[in-house]
Amino acid sequence: MDTFYLLFAASLVFLMQAGFALLAAGSIRMKSVKNILLKSVMDACAGGIIWYLFGFGVAFHQGEGGNGFIGTSGFNYALSGVDDTSGASYGAEWAFFFFQYAFAAAAATITSGAVAERCTLTGYLAYVMLIVGLLYPVVVHWVWDPNGFLSAFNPEPPGPFKKLPGMIDFAGSGVVHLTGGVCAFMGALTIRPRLGRFVGDETLFAGQSSSLQVLGTFLLWFGWYGFNPGSTLAITPAGYARDAARAAVTTTLAAASARLPSQLGGVPMWDLAATCNSLLGGLVSITAGCSTVDVWASIVIGLVGAIVYHVASCTMRKLKIDDPLDAFAVHGACGLWGCIAVGLFCTEEYSYSPHADSTLYAKRGKVDCGIFYGGSGLLLATQIVGPIFIILWAGGLSLALFGSLRALGLLRISVEVEQKGLDSSKHGGSAYPNVDAALKSLEEWSSSAPPSPERFGKVGSKV
Repeated sequence: MDTFYLLFAASLVFLMQAGFALLAAGSIRMKSVKNILLKSVMDACAGGIIWYLFGFGVAFHQGEGGNGFIGTSGFNYALSGVDDTSGASYGAEWAFFFFQYAFAAAAATITSGAVAERCTLTGYLAYVMLIVGLLYPVVVHWVWDPNGFLSAFNPEPPGPFKKLPGMIDFAGSGVVHLTGGVCAFMGALTIRPRLGRFVGDETLFAGQSSSLQVLGTFLLWFGWYGFNPGSTLAITPAGYARDAARAAVTTTLAAASARLPSQLGGVPMWDLAATCNSLLGGLVSITAGCSTVDVWASIVIGLVGAIVYHVASCTMRKLKIDDPLDAFAVHGACGLWGCIAVGLFCTEEYSYSPHADSTLYAKRGKVDCGIFYGGSGLLLATQIVGPIFIILWAGGLSLALFGSLRALGLLRISVEVEQKGLDSSKHGGSAYPNVDAALKSLEEWSSSAPPSPERFGKVGSKV
């Protein structure tokens, strides 16, 4: 039952790749659709191999003697330690790998949107290798592995972290979304804006398909029911089914409520793209605390998440940092808010920090909770300190990578390729060849001598 449940949840999370692909394709211009779709496919493919060889082993240590920074056992590198021929594991190791792979692929895909329409395939492959192979799995180890120095599952954190109860990030507002969002910010900052952005008509950079944006948003929302409820990792132990079901409700209400403030920041009330991103911001915001907050709090978290998204999006535009999918605003800014929200709204009844075997638990005699529920403030401190470490780690490594690629001339495509479009230059033609043919015919027709009205008759002359 537990293995089947985790396989089902992992499949929902993997389906989010389709959501990311459609959202990205709808949010960029027509001349680069093939390119962004290819990168979405490669996220799943290249990310899978890298996660198998390195990432999974970096993220999760097996056995005794692990350290707080990185997984060092050989068990999970290339799955070399998995043995399903003895014992009764029922495939739990395979299902856990698959579930974590789907999360890693999502973290890599977040960054793709921020550098869309002007990043080389070489640069793309370089940052996928870094994110999936080292940057993201190290953060996973910190927070989700029982040996991690920020982990609520670690009974004896090292050094000064013994004084903190352990970070609650149930499904990854910080681990997945803040990490991916910070990488997206550094990528967009380093690669610089698309040609003509912020110097002319902004409508020329509008997304090419509202239909794809909406379909992508709904697929992502659907996949989030594997992302958040599935993070119980099992369904049969006492309380797990309860937590999964409650997480589904809090996830739903956070997303639904995040639509309401979409007029803030000068965005028109019925702006479709802003509405979709607000909804996604609400989903990101609830991801950390989906199993530990009351239902009413999930509505507040979603509302504030939408405001955080709009403020971050407007700030990015004012700073002239070109992020075509608002990847930082949705995932980075709202991921940070989601972590902090746990320190405010986490209930004592649902909290799991600090670890029951820790000295901090022994002193307090119970778990900690959010300050709105009488918490000591230590959980809130952890929910701030943890994201600071994530920002420094993800920001430093990604900036070093993108800066190096830019210095070597490997990050951005040439001016000629960008003007023509990546699809025609690198992928054998437009994703919409019939549209291109029609535009070409129209251009040829308009450049020729204008026909006399008599050729078309009365109706033709009116046209």
